[in-house]
Amino acid sequence: MTLNHADGFIWILMVVLMTSVLYCFWRAKRGKISYVRQISGVAAMEEAVGRATEMGRPILFIIGETNIQDIVTHITMAMLMHVGRLAARMRTRIVVLMSIPEVYPLAEATVRQAHTSEGVPELFNGRDQVRFLSSDGPVFAAGVTRFVEEERPGCVIFFGSFSFTALLLAEPGARLGILQIAGDPSLFQMPFFVCTCDHTIIGEEYFAAGAYVSPDPRMRNSLLSQDIVKLVFVSIIAFGLLCMHILSGSNWFVQLIRSYQ
Repeated sequence: MTLNHADGFIWILMVVLMTSVLYCFWRAKRGKISYVRQISGVAAMEEAVGRATEMGRPILFIIGETNIQDIVTHITMAMLMHVGRLAARMRTRIVVLMSIPEVYPLAEATVRQAHTSEGVPELFNGRDQVRFLSSDGPVFAAGVTRFVEEERPGCVIFFGSFSFTALLLAEPGARLGILQIAGDPSLFQMPFFVCTCDHTIIGEEYFAAGAYVSPDPRMRNSLLSQDIVKLVFVSIIAFGLLCMHILSGSNWFVQLIRSYQ
């Protein structure tokens, strides 16, 4: 088997991309935080927590179906930390439901840290606030439906990658008129969330949301490096299309001249 080695252009492109990443991390070390536009779904979470607080009802946070090694899970934990801190700050009960048992210790530690960082560790109750229901999709959806109908939470937040049970999970809250927010990096289940939730975080906004709520400047600056990489590739594609257009136009002009000769 032979290996295809990178040519000079690929090496130049790799250097440009690595330089952009290193530059963004250098800015983070100097305390310069890149601007990230406001994401409406993330901004609505504070409103949702405040609404649940005024109603005296709990906040329901439902984690997606990815395992602990998946980057999607770690973005979910960043959002759970943000919502957990808001709930602890407003002295509101938050309940986290999940279908992946390996994620349970990470979710429990995240909620505990959120309460500790707000100075109210005594309000944390792991047995009540972090629950594993079932690894079977329909059974998990049935457990969520029962919790929503019995507890009537003030808001429901779906965050993570969900499967075919997305509509089963979101339908009870939509039927009861509960404020719901959903974030999913996969576009296959988003139509169901769009129909049943008040706010949605779609596609790449999911990863931007994790950096938006993170206090670590490296997280926000990593978005800048990604934008630089995208700009480089878009510029290369646009330049290639322009060259193709010029060459095709010149060939057409040459053929036109020859036809009149």
